[in-house]
Amino acid sequence: MFRTQPNGLAMAIALAFPLLAHASESADAQQNSAASNSSSPKTTQAIVVVGRPSATQQGALREDIVKTETINAREIEKTGANNLTELMSHRPGIDVQVECSVCNVRNITLNNLPGRFTTLLLDGVPIFSSVSNSYGLDMVGLNGLERVDISRGAGTSLIAPESLAGSVNLVTKRPSKDSLEMDLSGGDKGFRRASAYGAKTFDGGALSFTGSLARQDSVDGVGTGLSQYSGYDRKMAGLGLFLNDVGGFKIKTRYDHIDEKRMGGPLGNDYDAVRASTSGNPFDFSQGPHGAPNADSWVVPADGSLSSPYNDGRFGLAQIIFTKRDQFAGTAERQLGEARLRFALGYARHKQDSWYGGDADYFGRQKQYYLESSVQAPLGKTLVTAGLVYRYEDLHSRSVSEDPSSPTFGVERTDADAYVYRTPGAFLQAYQTFFDQRLEANASLRYDRNNVYGGLATPRLNLLWHHNETLSSRFAAGQGYRLPTSFFELEHAILSAPAVDRSGAKAEKSDNLSYALNYADDRFAVTASLNHTRIRNLALFIDDTANSGNFLLRPAASAYTINNADIVGTWQATSADALTLGLERYQYRFNASDFQGSLFARPDYRVTLSLDHDSGPWDVNVRATYTGPQDLAKFYDYQDSQRYNLDGTPKADKSPGFWVVDLRTSYRWTRSVETYVGINNVFDYQQAKKESYLWLDKDGNLDVTHIWGPNIGRTVVAGVKLSY
Repeated sequence: MFRTQPNGLAMAIALAFPLLAHASESADAQQNSAASNSSSPKTTQAIVVVGRPSATQQGALREDIVKTETINAREIEKTGANNLTELMSHRPGIDVQVECSVCNVRNITLNNLPGRFTTLLLDGVPIFSSVSNSYGLDMVGLNGLERVDISRGAGTSLIAPESLAGSVNLVTKRPSKDSLEMDLSGGDKGFRRASAYGAKTFDGGALSFTGSLARQDSVDGVGTGLSQYSGYDRKMAGLGLFLNDVGGFKIKTRYDHIDEKRMGGPLGNDYDAVRASTSGNPFDFSQGPHGAPNADSWVVPADGSLSSPYNDGRFGLAQIIFTKRDQFAGTAERQLGEARLRFALGYARHKQDSWYGGDADYFGRQKQYYLESSVQAPLGKTLVTAGLVYRYEDLHSRSVSEDPSSPTFGVERTDADAYVYRTPGAFLQAYQTFFDQRLEANASLRYDRNNVYGGLATPRLNLLWHHNETLSSRFAAGQGYRLPTSFFELEHAILSAPAVDRSGAKAEKSDNLSYALNYADDRFAVTASLNHTRIRNLALFIDDTANSGNFLLRPAASAYTINNADIVGTWQATSADALTLGLERYQYRFNASDFQGSLFARPDYRVTLSLDHDSGPWDVNVRATYTGPQDLAKFYDYQDSQRYNLDGTPKADKSPGFWVVDLRTSYRWTRSVETYVGINNVFDYQQAKKESYLWLDKDGNLDVTHIWGPNIGRTVVAGVKLSY
């Protein structure tokens, strides 16, 4: 039997719902979506988009009890985004965080929380991990999607308790007619892309196909010979099967295969030649702002001397990653009278072969399984959802240190980055309406039993008050947890450590409170939000090689807290023109020394402006984002570990604010033919032209993670889209 000691928030939520239930005069027993955990008497979230004409504009929300922002297929097309990370960039409350200037690890941030706290769902099925997210989010294609749903805050999803910052759910399009789409595009910096989507309907269901080929050259914006944007060669293919009635069940399944090669550091794509280049200096460290005194050496800040000449060849600063991934997600739903039965299945196999230059060679293998069964049925005036889940996640790896100073140099290890998690769980949710349906409420409690971290309870409460037909308020209180995983959390160096001690690790936990006020009519939509998130036990890999000789996986000594307010609104000024304004303000509370420079800098505020002009065959989109200053000294812990430029001068305490402007225009010649041109980062703003991503500690050791601004300048893409 599962046993847990309820905490204060759990008890408050457990008590709150019965009190509301006794005050109710009536209830609506409509269904909700278990995948999104968004009970509502007006919509079934996993299937239908509802709302006024402006409901898919920024500032509008889906009519669900959980605050949910939606990007539908038309909006996806207007952005010109090629993958999920491009789509998520520079949206109010949502952005993409680059965590390495060489390999370009990227994660989606919600409310500016660390990217690993965002859970990605595929049709409501969580089959992504920190390993697959690190490079895999760039590989998530957008063709064949009906929409993307974003919910910000801990505990936003009943089936994804590890979403400490929130969840992003990719909803696959269910074909309603035969169709074929092809998109061919090319641009500067070696960009080439071809994608296709096809659908075939038949009596009782449909099939779909998605595929894409894309490549991009690595890019160096300052002449060092060292890339800031990694090149890639990416292949993706997917199949969907949709059946309307199999023993009464409505089935939705999709399978995806991904194959990507990427390299950052040296330019080009001759991977074998780079791995063979282990001596000499092909780079010029004197280029760029505060460059070194000469091409081969930099200043050692501690005494002002010059370092030994760089002599590790192209491979010394290379990061080469080959990824192959197969994934499957499927759901089956059936009505049984007033009850609804749901089953979900997810599977992923992830393979990564990596060569991290002078750090280590790393070869990871991961499998994930997800099983879910749930039933939803009215119980008196209350709609109750109960379910069981089982999640399995493992990671097995081989690594070989390439660092001659490491005691494990040249020794193959299989224990540096390995774990196995088995987590059965159960959840219970109750939904009810009150006061003639003006108040909607759901409360839920989920309990998971992990084989390493034991019992974990995650409660939450959501309230939606309809002030009138155009104005509503949402309040949410919830908790989430996340299990620490691999070196992808932050630190390559553990691959060279004699051992990694995980005995003191704890599950990361978050507490979230949020309020959102939403107004929407036929021409105007605006949402103002307040959010408070506190992360406890934030996982750190601590270098203790000077004492125990090991790396330690330990929780941070204090909490990491973000308070933020944001407002975003869209005005349909004319039938052809929509104007959007977004404002965000953040307050960060943490003791920098407790996190040992393990965080990435985030801005104090951001402003987003956009214009969407859609008239006849023309569609023009302009988006401008101003990112405010970032406190580099605090996030990167200058007090305990000052960072320096290659000329020995200290790094700036704060980054400058900057604008990034993107432009896309398309013209539809016929119903079947459309051409487009996009210019991203129109004014060519690059961090590397202001301050290098490279940094030194006081002893002159080089690193590549001083990140606060765009890593690629202006890019131009043109293409043609054919639809049949």
